[in-house]
Amino acid sequence: MRLLNTKTLEFVEIVRPEEFKYAILSHTWGEEEVSFEDFRKSESKRLQGYKKIEAFCAQAQIDGFDHVWIDTCCIDKKSSAELSEAINSMYKWYSWAKICYVHFSDFSLATDDIMRRSRWFTRGWTLQELLASRQILFYDQHWHYIGNKIELAVTIACQSGIEESYIEGKKTVREASVAARMSWASKRQTSRPEDQAYCLMGLYKVNMPLLYGEGGFKAFQRLQHEIIKVSEDESLFAWYEHKVGARSGVFASSPLAFWRCGDIEPVMRSPIQRSPYSITSRGLSIDATYQPVPLSRLPNHFRRCAGADTKVTEFLLLPLKCARKDPQNSDPTSSRKVPRNISAILLMPITGDYDNVFVRVLPHENKLWERFSNPKENLQHRKIFIQQPSN
Repeated sequence: MRLLNTKTLEFVEIVRPEEFKYAILSHTWGEEEVSFEDFRKSESKRLQGYKKIEAFCAQAQIDGFDHVWIDTCCIDKKSSAELSEAINSMYKWYSWAKICYVHFSDFSLATDDIMRRSRWFTRGWTLQELLASRQILFYDQHWHYIGNKIELAVTIACQSGIEESYIEGKKTVREASVAARMSWASKRQTSRPEDQAYCLMGLYKVNMPLLYGEGGFKAFQRLQHEIIKVSEDESLFAWYEHKVGARSGVFASSPLAFWRCGDIEPVMRSPIQRSPYSITSRGLSIDATYQPVPLSRLPNHFRRCAGADTKVTEFLLLPLKCARKDPQNSDPTSSRKVPRNISAILLMPITGDYDNVFVRVLPHENKLWERFSNPKENLQHRKIFIQQPSN
């Protein structure tokens, strides 16, 4: 990890950042940011990005810090190996910092602007910086102190959609469901499409190589593949879109598909038991616990997916081990039966060379189990494959 000395503005390399005292900056990039390569050039000192670095170092020095880290000049982005290490380590670097300074470049206390309109609340990378950092101090564009994250928790929660308890540190990020964490990122933006996935690695404690040029869809698919290796939280599959009757895979195409999933939580004592899933050439291999749904019971927009294929006579309704929070019942998992508010996905068989291959059919709502399950019918079990269409 490369740090910047707040007094000399010289770089220093450290091996164990978790044992080192340093401050870190969270900000949005502007037009005149200064890179590692340009930092020593005399003409760079006239740029706004350099002045931001100087002001950050000055404030950190006042607060007793000899070293700081900032993503603009402390990473040699011409080195793909260094860039990959930095992005895969960034969540930890923010968590190890003694203090994180947030700088709003588009908000001034003097003019009484509305803080929540700042671009900082809309960027993908600032999400992990908010959640990873233990102590955060907020400053306006002139480096006037606004408050800390505890004092501003209500405003931050309102703008970010993140429950106050996570902002205040009363709950850890790992306590939120996979879907809830995705929902926090669903409306945030990144300059490069692949970064929509890369900026979320720390939230799930996964690592993966950076492949800029692969596109946002492939990067986000890879992220989800890594998540299922370390988590059995099936809220990852509980996303839905208003593409009524469209065919899809089990994995979402982007975080935006989770924007209404902030209240989904795992069902820990579920009657649904599964072996670990795996990614195969035929799709996601999963031990399915399901109810068959005759085609005649489904609305027309679902039936149209089958088209002229007369071999398709029924779909599979697959309950997931997650459900929306029920304000009327604090423990919806107390029954041995599948809860009525459980999340579910609808699968259509694909007739062809292989048996047990299915594709997901997108709903117009997320109450499939409540609408189409039959309480009098027992659950059935079989191993299936769910195809993931290419984008």
